[in-house]
Amino acid sequence: MANADLLSALGFFTRRSFLDPDTCRRLREAVQAAPTSLARVLDDERGDILDRSSRSTERASVATEAVELIEGRLKAVLPEVERQYSLPLTGLQSLQFLVYRQGDFFSAHSDGDDSDDAADFVRARRVAAIVFLNGESGTENSNGYQGGALTFYGLFEQPEAKTLGLPLEAEEGLLVTFPSDVVHEVLPVTAGERYTAVTWFVS
Repeated sequence: MANADLLSALGFFTRRSFLDPDTCRRLREAVQAAPTSLARVLDDERGDILDRSSRSTERASVATEAVELIEGRLKAVLPEVERQYSLPLTGLQSLQFLVYRQGDFFSAHSDGDDSDDAADFVRARRVAAIVFLNGESGTENSNGYQGGALTFYGLFEQPEAKTLGLPLEAEEGLLVTFPSDVVHEVLPVTAGERYTAVTWFVS
């Protein structure tokens, strides 16, 4: 299992303790108090649809203050993200607060698409950003979760490694970014609840 240091060595921009434990706790409480809806997926032919066979998670509609807090932190590191990926970036798409409960997952996919028939907001995505509001834990009686690893594919050039998945060991408060065309998935959560805030840097 990879940690933030390995992802940084592979060229990703990461930041440990991007959010401190107290801020993460308050944001988790905001998510827990917010109404949720089932997250949808974008299908090339059918548009924005509900497909529980490829994505099972909930999206929380949190208070504006929580959104602005994380957006402010992300905008502050935008110049560093630009330099890391050698990309001109202009801002962020709307922040999403996601809850993965036991059994929830998101099958392998990429977030960007440069094809002419892709939606404009998808074509604008350059770098995905995920902030972990809690981390993986070895025990069920904690603020963490088990399973639910963010897993990357295609990070190594060797042909035999193309289908090799590299799971990330998540940490509370960790920021991970990666190019929007990188294939990734969220493995099923086996215990607890996984809380993240997700967005995309755009150009």
